[in-house]
Amino acid sequence: MRKLFVLTLLAIASFATAQEKKFVIKGEMSSSVLCYSNETVKEVRLEQIIDGQMVLLATSPVEDNKFTLEGTVPEMMGLYNITGFDNGGIQVFLEEGEITVGPFDAAYPVAARISGTPCNDIYQEYLDVHNICIKESKERMKVTNAKIPAEIKGDMEAELKFTSPTFYVNNLHFKVAIMDFIYKYIDSPVILYIIKYAMVPTFTTDVIQDFLAAVPQDLHKQAIYKELVNDIRAANLKVGAEAPDISGCTPEGKELTLSDFRGKYVFIDFWASWCAPCRREIPFLKQALAYSDNSENLVVLSYSIDNNMEDWVNCITNNNLTHKNWVHISTLKGWGSEGVKLFSVKGVPFTVLIDPEGNVVEFSLRGEEMVKRLKGIVDGVNK
Repeated sequence: MRKLFVLTLLAIASFATAQEKKFVIKGEMSSSVLCYSNETVKEVRLEQIIDGQMVLLATSPVEDNKFTLEGTVPEMMGLYNITGFDNGGIQVFLEEGEITVGPFDAAYPVAARISGTPCNDIYQEYLDVHNICIKESKERMKVTNAKIPAEIKGDMEAELKFTSPTFYVNNLHFKVAIMDFIYKYIDSPVILYIIKYAMVPTFTTDVIQDFLAAVPQDLHKQAIYKELVNDIRAANLKVGAEAPDISGCTPEGKELTLSDFRGKYVFIDFWASWCAPCRREIPFLKQALAYSDNSENLVVLSYSIDNNMEDWVNCITNNNLTHKNWVHISTLKGWGSEGVKLFSVKGVPFTVLIDPEGNVVEFSLRGEEMVKRLKGIVDGVNK
């Protein structure tokens, strides 16, 4: 029986391993000499930036100007960086199959061509479209500059007025090319990255929102889709608008998001253990929560912008900041916290009241006014 159990475990492990999708990146350089020195590339690294930190996934020595990077395909699609150069790097999508990079000059890795898998083929096509737009824009501007009247040459303001129509034409051509490309590949996760890095800097939030609405439902699970939606909500943040879906971990390490509390009013309280005005609000928060002892329609979500876990937890414990309807979360990133950026928090305490549908009801409720407002919600008379 024991032998059968062991064999079953081995079979399950083998099946799980077989189900893992693998990627192989094969790169080749026409020259391995770096840009700013006569040194050659000895090793390349596959990295990704996570929460502002560079995380190493794989390394490979460079032999005969070639390298091979291998690994397991991550669950979520993302752009990863091949580094080890002194003049930028190479971006690739990790997906099942063999990804080809190059041949390219190590002095200019950003010019490397990527191919071999669906997302990388689409991304390379986008880069080609982008480069064509840049080339044509330069050519149009060159023609315009050659036509600048002699009498205004050297007058920067006059020259700018003369060249501005060409600038707008170039901008329009780029926007049309990007929209056409996104429409062509709307079913690919690559499009989400093009929206983020090409559309967000140049299009209005309304246009970006319309394009996101056209993205297929199965792409909504991608982390970058959620990031884009949050960026749109943050840009449109006002009373009556849907709030960004912020997240953080409880002192026990459980991850929670604002959307976990849909169906309830949520009073978001941005605070910190070191913040004296925040601590002066504690009695009012306790008073408001006392009214909700027998209620399930209100949650106080205290989002700490602390950096230090011990300071945060000690403040909660020492001040007895507990109640069945009081939830504490943090990312322990201080002013770099995602919630701070999405809600444009400039100082603490800062509060936002959210309705059961996830829309903003009111900002900056404090003291007795806050107590009265939350008591009204609990009583069902002041929504």
